[in-house]
Amino acid sequence: MNDQALAALNAGGKVLLLIPPSRVKGHKPGKVALGFSSIFWNTAWTRGQPPTTLGILCDPKHPALAEFPTDFHSNWQWWYLISQAGAMILDDLPKELRPTVQVIDDWVTARKLGLVFEARMGAGSLLVCSMDLRKDPEHNPVARQMLHSLLRYMNSSSFKPKVPVAPAQVRSLIVPP
Repeated sequence: MNDQALAALNAGGKVLLLIPPSRVKGHKPGKVALGFSSIFWNTAWTRGQPPTTLGILCDPKHPALAEFPTDFHSNWQWWYLISQAGAMILDDLPKELRPTVQVIDDWVTARKLGLVFEARMGAGSLLVCSMDLRKDPEHNPVARQMLHSLLRYMNSSSFKPKVPVAPAQVRSLIVPP
């Protein structure tokens, strides 16, 4: 969220913010440990042993995922993306903001977590992603396809985020350099 991105958003532009997983802000006990565990292996029984999440939920009909094969839940095409991601804790963002790719948190902590969300900022449109989509694109067809799908969506007339967020809210998700 540098000055150039803010200027583009204030001018009505579109910005894709890719937050490196290592820069996604966690909470006091530490970062969210992503995984595909079943509810049986919850943090209450394992004393917080990773992973601390139960997979993802998404709408396969959402235009952001139109070029990425998916069901509404975690499946094996998500494994690489999730293993190279940092879950954003979205509790302090507007309650009406629904992540495009939502992480299912453990029922003990029950935070609103996401890997992809969109929002309106100023006069512009913002898409935020915390999966590492830039790592080795030549040899990583999964990340390359997800990035393609997100960019195609952003360049379509369907990309019209409704929920406004402030720059400070987005910055609160990122560990400063």
